[in-house]
Amino acid sequence: MSGKKVLYDDDDFYDEHDAEEDYYGDYGDFDPGESQLVGKQSNKTPVKALSKNATKSKANAGTKPQTQAAAPAAAKSKKLQATYPLSPAAPNAEEVSRFKFDTVSPDEAVLEAQKRVTGSAEPSAVHQQQQRSTLQSTRDEATPPVTHDMEKLHIQSATPANARAPSSAGSSRPVSASKQQRHPLEEYHLERDLQSACDTLQAAEQTQPKLHLVVLGHVDAGKSTLMGRLLHDLGYVSQKTVHKHEKEAAQAGKASFSWAWLLDERPEERARGVTVDVATTRFQTAQRNVTLLDAPGHRDFVPNMIAGAAQADAALLLVDGSPGGFESGFDGSAGGGGQTREHAQLARSLGIEQLAVVVSKLDTCSFSERRFLDIKTVLLPFLKGCGFRPSSLQWLPAVGPTGQNLTQPPTEKQLSWFKGPSVVQAIDAFKPSERATNKPFRMPITDVFKGQRGGLSVGGKLEGGAVAVGTAVRVMPSNEMGAVRSIQVDGEAVSLARAGDSADLTLAGVEATVLNGGAVLCHPEWPVPLVTRVMTRLLILDVSRPVLRGQQVTLHAHASQETGHISHLVSLLDAKTFEVSKAKPRCLLQGQSAIVEVTLSRAVCLELYKDYRALGRIALRDSGRTIAVGTVTEFVS
Repeated sequence: MSGKKVLYDDDDFYDEHDAEEDYYGDYGDFDPGESQLVGKQSNKTPVKALSKNATKSKANAGTKPQTQAAAPAAAKSKKLQATYPLSPAAPNAEEVSRFKFDTVSPDEAVLEAQKRVTGSAEPSAVHQQQQRSTLQSTRDEATPPVTHDMEKLHIQSATPANARAPSSAGSSRPVSASKQQRHPLEEYHLERDLQSACDTLQAAEQTQPKLHLVVLGHVDAGKSTLMGRLLHDLGYVSQKTVHKHEKEAAQAGKASFSWAWLLDERPEERARGVTVDVATTRFQTAQRNVTLLDAPGHRDFVPNMIAGAAQADAALLLVDGSPGGFESGFDGSAGGGGQTREHAQLARSLGIEQLAVVVSKLDTCSFSERRFLDIKTVLLPFLKGCGFRPSSLQWLPAVGPTGQNLTQPPTEKQLSWFKGPSVVQAIDAFKPSERATNKPFRMPITDVFKGQRGGLSVGGKLEGGAVAVGTAVRVMPSNEMGAVRSIQVDGEAVSLARAGDSADLTLAGVEATVLNGGAVLCHPEWPVPLVTRVMTRLLILDVSRPVLRGQQVTLHAHASQETGHISHLVSLLDAKTFEVSKAKPRCLLQGQSAIVEVTLSRAVCLELYKDYRALGRIALRDSGRTIAVGTVTEFVS
């Protein structure tokens, strides 16, 4: 550093003595002042950056005219302007031509073609463009000329302020309940051809109405065993099939499960000895055409039980009459309550009003009448508290493996004390529910599978309206449109399904990804609402701790389940009159009724209880236990 001396003055950026070449030597004749001249179009003299050689050239070129020194810079500036022309800044330059917005863009041409195909009522792009041209010409006539300097400040868009956005009539995005444009349900009338077909079917089934029956009870209460033996005694299972299952069960070391294997067909069910999913089968009695739903009894599969019970008109509640069996299913472990208690509460909350209590396994206690009466004494007050009327309850003993009191009166001498109905007689005493064909079509999807003739098929129970082959349907929450290609009811191909039928529909024009449990098929013009916040009337069940605001819950409704939280405790209700007794309670305790707002993580297909009972009943679960049941009273936007 001692051999160099750096000088700075007003004219030079720097001057380094003893340097052998210029700082800008590698760039040829480039002058940094030229870039400033071209970029800014300035008339000022460019700032000089001179090195040692530049200083020498200044001294030697003292006699040269200054115009010759500036000539190369001016030539470079003209060359750059020819390549990259700039808008003139002088007042006498030509005016900049403004875009007239008088041509149709490619995007608008595509939208116009789509609207012609779908028949949308939106104005075409050509019509909008004519409006723009008219508005532009009017604006040009009414606006006085402005100076060129003002024009350079901003360019106003000629797009009219009231231009309408492209139509979303063909959109498949889900729409919330607050944004859906739904026709009032009172305006719906079943199509004339569907009404005529429904009246014909109604007259034909007067002698043998349809009944959806669910079998409930604690795990190992003997549900599948009893129903398997019932199907055999009714002639729906051959003796050859029975021997086959007996042999297979004995080889697996589960000889006592041979009758249950008639319904439990999945390998995991046979290996564990418990029902996992709802098994569906059909049989006929003298007075009823029954769709049987065998629900799982294990607490891990309560969501599957809810999906099955939501379709039922009546229920058989099986109670284990063996020593300690009833107590285990009713009182449960230290966590509180077994599945006998929870299933009865859920059944009533899901709309089941008719119940037959079947006390099984009485052969383990010598068919004791005292044991039967003790169970009835404990269970009757509980069922009345759940909302069951004593007149809608039936009580009877039965033994599955031996077939006692299933289709015929008991032949066991030790059961001679019982003079009541058999299981089949109890089923015949159930009253079928009314078919809501006067409401728009609704079918919650409970099963998705590949049809026999190809295509995707969905199964479920129609909760409203009717559907025929070729009918257009809307799939919610995906909001996709499709058509019904074929229909099967009770395993037979038909041309019409109506409210109250368990049907399998093969759909066309619908993606497989949008068909899943919890989705709902509905009428295209009366779609099911999609909601994320609902006001509910709840009954708090057996809870170990108070229910608080903000508590995380899982909402179950028909075949759908979604996580959420309790967002607001609105009011406490009187247990008898259901009038508000206290506003904004801090917590809810066991046995209390309340108005509660629930917020869900995602939109769910729900209906008000007063409109569709099956789609307006809910259950709230937390940590594997049902904490509350109730109904939807209002949608919160």
